[in-house]
Amino acid sequence: MKVLIIDDEPLARIRMRKLLLESGKELEIDEADGADKALGKIIENKPFAVFLDIQMPGKTGFELIEDLAKIPKEDVPHITFTTAFDKYAIKAFEKNAIDYLLKPIEQERLLQTLEKLAVLEKSGSSENLYEKLRSLVKTKNDKYLQRLQVKIGDRTLLINTADIVRFESDEKYTAVYANDNRYIIDTPIVDLESKLDPETFIRVHRANLVAVNRIAEIRRQFPGKLTVVLNDSAKTVIPVGRNYVDKVRDL
Repeated sequence: MKVLIIDDEPLARIRMRKLLLESGKELEIDEADGADKALGKIIENKPFAVFLDIQMPGKTGFELIEDLAKIPKEDVPHITFTTAFDKYAIKAFEKNAIDYLLKPIEQERLLQTLEKLAVLEKSGSSENLYEKLRSLVKTKNDKYLQRLQVKIGDRTLLINTADIVRFESDEKYTAVYANDNRYIIDTPIVDLESKLDPETFIRVHRANLVAVNRIAEIRRQFPGKLTVVLNDSAKTVIPVGRNYVDKVRDL
């Protein structure tokens, strides 16, 4: 069985490879450190199954799913999500993926996934996997805000959420930073947080909501204090609020 490990963290890939090798199953294992490389390997090598991390720099696991829905359905592998965020991933993908594995992954739990895959390999049935992927993309796009309306005089700008770096809240308004531009909206940051994909945007401070893939660095300041550095043109530094430290550390 050909399997592909997709994870940006080298140690996570090493651990997954070790667990797979120790499973006793006959596997041909390959790796990719990002969604773009993974897509190329999927098209070229046609693995039977992939173990897909969700939060990665650049394209996320969600965005790779969207790409997979566009390739010939006979080339679509069986998806098992690997994530540290149970409250976000499990409910969203339990009915759409073959399986999910919660990090740190345990050998016994991985063996259960491999048994499922073995059954599918023998039966030759994907249980309408291609249609599930298309449904997954549609469900995600319907559930979360994809574009933001910004009113400027008699114009209304439509900004793709994928282009937004961060939101910063003031008492009276919220500033939106996107593509080196700053816009003002009157939507409270707490309302925006509830409408945005929690795997894509993270609250790091009561006044700051940032795109996960724009966080380039996490810095330790004082005991228990953190700041995040963004990869925008200004290299913005944002303090992490006390209530959000654990969430940032889990990135």
